[in-house]
Amino acid sequence: MMSRIEDKFYTLKKNDQKGFGVFLTAGFPTFDSSLDIFKIILDAKADFIEIGMPFSDPMADGPTIQLASKRAIDSGTNLETIFDICSHIREKNLSIPIVLMGYYNVILHYGIKNFVDKVESLGI
Repeated sequence: MMSRIEDKFYTLKKNDQKGFGVFLTAGFPTFDSSLDIFKIILDAKADFIEIGMPFSDPMADGPTIQLASKRAIDSGTNLETIFDICSHIREKNLSIPIVLMGYYNVILHYGIKNFVDKVESLGI
């Protein structure tokens, strides 16, 4: 069985197509607006979604993602709200690949096994 990502890229290659992926920092600018934006992304038929997990000290990112992370954290975004966003996406679309992008610190703090179990249960 292929993963959602492998399946998507296999299908795109087989059909000689390019993929359209969208990145958004979770919780930016707010939780509710993130849900609205992800709905638009799904309606636009994106091939995959990359969700940024905000981090308090995103030194490897540029100023735009740094600012988005700060605003998301200031509005209350944390790993549980990120999982809530992913759950909402899965309710609307079972097949779109979802990739979480972030710093290992967030995963380590949550607990590696807890994180892996949670993302697996959400189909990420």
